[in-house]
Amino acid sequence: MGGITTAITTLQSELLTVVVPIAVISVILWFIANALAPVLPEWAQGMRGHFQKVMIGVMLVGGATTIITAFYGMLGGGAAG
Repeated sequence: MGGITTAITTLQSELLTVVVPIAVISVILWFIANALAPVLPEWAQGMRGHFQKVMIGVMLVGGATTIITAFYGMLGGGAAG
C-alpha cells in the first residue's frame, strides 16, 4: 500500500513542475491583456476570466492530490496490521 502513496506523491510533484510555470505565464498574459485593453478591447474581453480559470486549475491540481493522500493516510492506508 505504500506504493500508492509514493505514486500519488510522485504524480503531485510532477504535476506541480508543469502547473507552476503555466500559472506564471498566465499571470503575465493577464497583466498584458489588462495593459492592452484600451488598444485591443476584443482580445482583452476574450481574456476575461482566464486568470481565474487557471488559478482554479492550479489549486485543483495542487490540492486534489494532497487531499487524496491525506484521506488515504487517515483511512489507514499503508498501515500494517
